[in-house]
Amino acid sequence: MNVDLLHRIVMQAHELGAEYADIRFEDGESTAIFVRKGSVEASSLGKVVGAGIRVLVNGSWGFASTEIVSYDSLTEALKNAIKMARAASTARLRPVRLADVKVLKDRVKADIKLSPSDTPVEEKMKLVLEADAAISEYGKVIKDDSVTYMDVCFKKVFVSSEGAEIVIEGARTYLRVYVVAGEAGNLSPAYEVIGGVRGFEIFSGEKHLNAAKTAAERAVKLLKARVPKGGMATVVLDNRLLALIVHEAFGHTAEADLVISGDVLTGKLGQKIASDLVTIVDDPEPAHANGWTPYDDEGVKARRVTIVENGILKEYMHSRETAAILNMEPTGNARAQNFWFAPLVRMRNTYMMPGDWEPEEIIQETKEGFYLKGALGGQADANGEFQFGVQEAWRIERGELKEVFKGVTVSGNALDVLKSVDAVGKDLIINFPGTCGKGQMAPVDGGGPHIRCKIIVGGGS
Repeated sequence: MNVDLLHRIVMQAHELGAEYADIRFEDGESTAIFVRKGSVEASSLGKVVGAGIRVLVNGSWGFASTEIVSYDSLTEALKNAIKMARAASTARLRPVRLADVKVLKDRVKADIKLSPSDTPVEEKMKLVLEADAAISEYGKVIKDDSVTYMDVCFKKVFVSSEGAEIVIEGARTYLRVYVVAGEAGNLSPAYEVIGGVRGFEIFSGEKHLNAAKTAAERAVKLLKARVPKGGMATVVLDNRLLALIVHEAFGHTAEADLVISGDVLTGKLGQKIASDLVTIVDDPEPAHANGWTPYDDEGVKARRVTIVENGILKEYMHSRETAAILNMEPTGNARAQNFWFAPLVRMRNTYMMPGDWEPEEIIQETKEGFYLKGALGGQADANGEFQFGVQEAWRIERGELKEVFKGVTVSGNALDVLKSVDAVGKDLIINFPGTCGKGQMAPVDGGGPHIRCKIIVGGGS
């Protein structure tokens, strides 16, 4: 990619009446393989190249994209973006302002040992089929299973009319194993995920086989499990379930665009919203986490955002626009799915910081309740109300795990749950990769330690 061409295009924006312009060029190669019960049902290799141009004219945004990265095509996209901005400005009540940022030039390359682009597709297919075969070893009790493999190698170039120039290269690799066991009319699902900003080395040590066996064993184990009686309960949450609650039920409420529109955290900076034991951050690191974001899609150098510190709401996650509205600093949270989309405020790697308890000690010090492990998806809203599925639940009696249950859900309000936390483990894990939707998709990660809190456990009557 000729970076000088990108600079030339954004400087033309000023001549055409734009107050600001940026352009994001992307070049990506991807592989996707889907295997179900031993059969390759879908496979694809893809390559996507293009650029998205964003302009600010008369206080309004305009955006256009193109898959043809030539001077003529980029100029046409620029003119279309300016046309859109001018049309939008006639009906905009509040002009867009951008918070000041340090204008930087930088090149960043992710630490990838075995690039997926250098790995033969036959080897990728073999790995997926091996994982599927490992599931089939559990016999006829396995009623359904699937293994999904995806990778993408990417290069992103950001250039702005302010003079910023950021080049980021990396790769993401992902494997998801899903299993359903069934017997005598009973069904039990389970899944495992491996992924992050890594190459094919992520599967060293037969991790794909371990994931397949773990999911299959859990599904089979839960077949004969009962559904517990529901109600408010003291629970110990494992790292994965906590990661889901922190991201979906709480994290979105701290995205500044939602705060500005009015959500549960609006106007609460400096207020106590959680237990003293709770500190939650959104982090562009660790380097291999799925939400790794050294610079966001506005060219802002990303930093850790301490959303909650010792129970006090400290910060929101910002784009340059939301930071200007609230008179705060940008945080590097403006992210776009790809060059077809304009950036929005998005999370990166969101997790609860560790505490002082050993995870086993938390269970041992719990007289009665449940130990909840793993997540099965769910939903949450802007007020922090949520309901999520749980992969497995163990009844705790006098500090011991007694009986395993299935068909469990958890629900409640995120702030109520965070206020009830009375034990936080030492065992921080940030390794629960996923893709978050908010009108567009973004790779994210999350985690945390084991914690103890109160939550509504759903089950039987």
